[in-house]
Amino acid sequence: MPTFRKDLAGIGAYVPGRPMEDLAGKMGIAPGQFVMLASNESPDGPFPGVIEAATGALPRSHRYPDNDATVVSAALSEWLEVRADHLWLGAGSVALLANIALAVGGPGTSAILAWPSFVMYRTVSRWAMTETVEVPLTPDLLHDVEAMSAAIRDDTAVVYLCNPNNPTGTILTGDAIEWLAATVPDRVLVVVDEAYHDFVTDPSYRTALPLAIERPNVIVLRTFSKIFGLAAHRIGYAVGQPGTIAELRKTQIPFSISEVAQAAATASLRDAAEHRRRVEANAVGRHHLLGVLEERGLLHSESHANFVYLRIGDDSLAVSDEFMRRGVIIRPLSRGWLRVTVGSDSENKKFVTTLDEVLAR
Repeated sequence: MPTFRKDLAGIGAYVPGRPMEDLAGKMGIAPGQFVMLASNESPDGPFPGVIEAATGALPRSHRYPDNDATVVSAALSEWLEVRADHLWLGAGSVALLANIALAVGGPGTSAILAWPSFVMYRTVSRWAMTETVEVPLTPDLLHDVEAMSAAIRDDTAVVYLCNPNNPTGTILTGDAIEWLAATVPDRVLVVVDEAYHDFVTDPSYRTALPLAIERPNVIVLRTFSKIFGLAAHRIGYAVGQPGTIAELRKTQIPFSISEVAQAAATASLRDAAEHRRRVEANAVGRHHLLGVLEERGLLHSESHANFVYLRIGDDSLAVSDEFMRRGVIIRPLSRGWLRVTVGSDSENKKFVTTLDEVLAR
């Protein structure tokens, strides 16, 4: 048996949602009858024109992809109204998180994160041999930025903020993020993960993009996996100062974004109308599900993302199994909490019907 790092003994490989085909065989339910609401995926698939663009890239499969993702960067520059040298493309925002952790961390460093939040902040820190310092959310399920600031130590290298937060869907104000960025030492990198920012319709929400362009110790992460429906293609991006990006890219695997993914992302950025339609459709579905939870007296967060966070009893695994037996796949989390993706109209209706069946038990 090879020798493995002992400090990784406490973590396992990431556990994704189970494939519908696998579940269908075990549950005796046809794959088409399952409703997949566990992974915050888009119910709509890629934007119009994306499949054609991705297919058109396949004949170039014998060539390495553009390592700098030049065409996507140009399209993103126009979409975001930022200079292309402020952009950094990667194989999904999780891959960029890993690059960041490796670039700023290492033995003798620590990372500060809220909890519960995105589990991969813990994991990438362990990969980088960085100790995690976890700060509980407030009773309203918000990041406690004052407590996070107070938790900074001499060895702190990075602070992770998830806005909207996964799994709660709650949001931080722009003022809170700006205050934290101004409070931490300049040597500490503040990572603002905005993977779900597209879904926010609250007018009080403010992106941290201007802050990342202004300050060398702030970087914003986003993804094409969610509203753009490109989860299978693994492409995301970061926004920050060119000097910061140059240092972070030193840990990135070359040619990590496929030519197909770059073509799909570029085509997606040509359709602002479809983006607006999806924002509105998700807001309607989210509002409906939050109303259902309120009517049934279930504990839940005030989500601003494409999922809702709720609690039914103490055993979330048992509850999710009850849903699964009825053909609805949701995400069990700790302490009785569950996360449910906002799906299509029919998927949301199936969830509500199943919810009432489970509550009746």
